[in-house]
Amino acid sequence: MSEPLSPPNPPLTDEVVSLRPFNADDVPAIVAACQDTDIQRWIPMIPVPYTEADARRYVLMTLQAWHDGTSAEFAVVDPASDRLLGSIGLHFGPNPRRHAVGYWVAPEARRRGVALRAVRLVVRWGFEHLAIERLALWTLPGNVASQAVAERAGFRNEGVIRNWEADRDDHPVDAVMFSMTPDDLADAEAIDAPSGSPRIARLPRELRATGTRTAPFIDLLAADELTPGTMRRVTLAELDLLVAWTPDGIVVTADRCPHMSAPLSIGVLNGCVVACPLHEGRFDLCTGETVQMPTTGGLDADGRYHSPWSPAAPSAAPAGEARLEPPSKKAEARRLTRVGRLRHFPARIRDGRLEAQLPILPE
Repeated sequence: MSEPLSPPNPPLTDEVVSLRPFNADDVPAIVAACQDTDIQRWIPMIPVPYTEADARRYVLMTLQAWHDGTSAEFAVVDPASDRLLGSIGLHFGPNPRRHAVGYWVAPEARRRGVALRAVRLVVRWGFEHLAIERLALWTLPGNVASQAVAERAGFRNEGVIRNWEADRDDHPVDAVMFSMTPDDLADAEAIDAPSGSPRIARLPRELRATGTRTAPFIDLLAADELTPGTMRRVTLAELDLLVAWTPDGIVVTADRCPHMSAPLSIGVLNGCVVACPLHEGRFDLCTGETVQMPTTGGLDADGRYHSPWSPAAPSAAPAGEARLEPPSKKAEARRLTRVGRLRHFPARIRDGRLEAQLPILPE
């Protein structure tokens, strides 16, 4: 951007947070927020110690950036009180594919979804009104909270870039790089589709299947082939997938019991919980957890032993108490068999088709 840029009028808001340009009245709140050790740790360009003079320079810099068209810097505020909650900005590069977004949130405003709401507002405005084709977002490798915001907003993790930035002592630091395109924004908004419409379940990022972070999206089936409360198997080459429409949304996982590899797609789905057709195991598709251990017992995902049990008397062998069995290879195998957590393949709905990130392309 090389021409002066006007802030959006009316200001961007979702009635929980509002975005407006900074002004001199924000200086005390900026100074207070930037004393926070997390802000100082995860934003290596911020001066330490941070003074009132630094805050005044920051406010003037953001206003000059609007005038120069080099960035769009917003104060994130409470709509009712105008109290400063944080900062977010679009930083413009040499072309529409080299722009970036950055943000911080004051300590007292965290864990309320402030960052996520601000990111959603500003990226939608950027794509719709500034003809942006790609947005980058980067964090330091240990900033897990900020990475979670990026992924929930719909940014895709592109990996670690070495020596991407310099810290306040001019030492190079690595960065975890994320990106978003207009299509990615549409996918993220589809997750929030009204109840009854096909939408993707929000699942814990730690439950993603190995190798899916940068894997390509592969077409699975038409979204309208699914109905709420149903499951079906989709096979691509030697990969069998379970596609289930749970109350939390659509989930894609491997179509095998985490204990005996039996096909879960022929079991029974009750809410988010699927019952394996063998050995009575029950597994929560939305949390990945084992709700009921199989009758053969074994180790759960955390390494706790559960002894075998009978459907006729499920309480006969409480979890963690081994039932006496004659020593044998079968008993030893049961003792060492681990029932792991279900892992999911990130999914999206694009042009009415359900797609999933698969680590290995089918032949």
